Amino acid sequence: MVQSLTSEWGILVIILLRLISIIIPILPGTYCLLISGYLFGLVNGLLISCIADLIACSLSFSISRFYGRKIIKKIMPNRLLNKFELLSKNYLERNFFLLTGCLMTGWFDFVSYGVGLTKLKWKTFFGALFLSVVLSDLPFVATGSGIRELKDQNITINQIINGDFPSLDQKFLIVFIFSALMIFSIGIFSSFLNKRIIKK
Repeated sequence: MVQSLTSEWGILVIILLRLISIIIPILPGTYCLLISGYLFGLVNGLLISCIADLIACSLSFSISRFYGRKIIKKIMPNRLLNKFELLSKNYLERNFFLLTGCLMTGWFDFVSYGVGLTKLKWKTFFGALFLSVVLSDLPFVATGSGIRELKDQNITINQIINGDFPSLDQKFLIVFIFSALMIFSIGIFSSFLNKRIIKK
């Protein structure tokens, strides 16, 4: 089963699932990043995930830009649409770094629709999107890759707790630490954004 999913069909399935989860933002999609890392490893998994995210978020932005609120109301609740449109116009349209930060949160799919309703240039949006996708996808893909590595080495839970296995002693130590820090940072920033800006 795993071998069949690591083929070209597996890549297409992951990209398609990720596209659907972003274009219809109420659907979860983080699992696609973990699966991508598990099946294809850190580098290839990250590449696949980034391509899927860049295409999907660009489509969301373009749908907003060319079809406006009327079509977006059919994709996301009106209450959320109003919040993210105001957030985009008041904060994100002129602040590249805040836009990048927001695109790194769990709200990135909503943000893509929201900024499409502003006068923000696609080139600026894509630059922020590219940076955010690489930084935010990396820890989840790395986690999936790490899980596969541990499975392949038949590592037990006791060995993990005791730190008694080679993966953390070699190349995976930095990846695991960076992944954990990034995931916690994204969570903290999302919480801060939700309390300070989105609720307003």
